[in-house]
Amino acid sequence: MSPAPPFHAPGGATPSCPRDALRRQIARIERAAPGGAPPPVFAPFGIAALDDALGGGLVAGALHEFAGPAGAGLGLRLAGERGALVWAGPAEVFRDQGLPYGPGLAGLGLDSRRLLLVATRNATDALWAAEEALRCPSVAAVVAELPGDGPVADLTATRRLSLAAREGGGLGLLVRHRAFAGTSAAATRWTVAPVPGPLDGWGGLGAAAFDLDLTRNRRGPVGRWSLAWRRDERCFTLAAPSLDLAAVPAHRPHPPRPGAVLPLRRAG
Repeated sequence: MSPAPPFHAPGGATPSCPRDALRRQIARIERAAPGGAPPPVFAPFGIAALDDALGGGLVAGALHEFAGPAGAGLGLRLAGERGALVWAGPAEVFRDQGLPYGPGLAGLGLDSRRLLLVATRNATDALWAAEEALRCPSVAAVVAELPGDGPVADLTATRRLSLAAREGGGLGLLVRHRAFAGTSAAATRWTVAPVPGPLDGWGGLGAAAFDLDLTRNRRGPVGRWSLAWRRDERCFTLAAPSLDLAAVPAHRPHPPRPGAVLPLRRAG
C-alpha cells in the first residue's frame, strides 16, 4: 500500500503548507452545505449522564481518540447496525495482539461479516487507509489502531482524519495503545480499560464491562463512568456500585478477575 499523497490546492497549485489546503477543503464543504452545516448525528451510549455530557452521544462525522485497545470494540459497538466497519492497523498490531475474536464481536452485537481488516506495512499507511475508508459514505465506522502512543498521528494527521470523517459521515476511531500527550484534532479523548463485570447470578461468567475516562470533550464536560454490556438486551448499563474504581488510579488498567469476559479476545 502506497503512502498518502500530498495535499494539492485547487487548480493543481501546490500550497506552501498542508494546513492551507486543509482549510480550503473545509471552506468548500461549508460553502456547499445548504443553509449552513446540517444538524449533528449522534451515536448514543444509552446512559443519560454520559450522553448528556457528550451533547447526545459520540458525534458522527468526527474523530474520537481512545487510549487502550479496548476502545476499538467499544467504538464499533456504537456504530449501529448498518454499514461497513473497517479496522486498519500495522501488521505488527495484528501479529502481536492477535486478530479480533469473532464470538467476542458477536457478543457485542456486531456482525463480523461487516468487518474489513486492513493490515498495513506501518502506521503511516494505516492512517492513510483509515482516511480513505472514512471518506466512503457506506462505512459506518473506521478504527485506526496504532502501537505504542502512536506519535505519527500528530495534529496534521488527526485533522485529515477529522476532515475525512466529516465528508463520509461515519465514526472515526483512533485507538492508541497508550495515552498520547500531544495535540490532537479529535472531538473527544478517552482512556478505556476492560474491568470485571457484574456476575450473572447463576455461576456463569461476568458481563463485559469498561472503565471510561473522558479526558477531553469539545461539546461539554469530562468525567468517568463504568459501563457494563448487557448482551441479551444489547445495551449498556452503569456497572454495579460494588465495582470499586476509586481503588485503581486513573489511566491504569484494572486487573481482570479470573473468568471475566472481555469485549474482544485476541488470538495467541
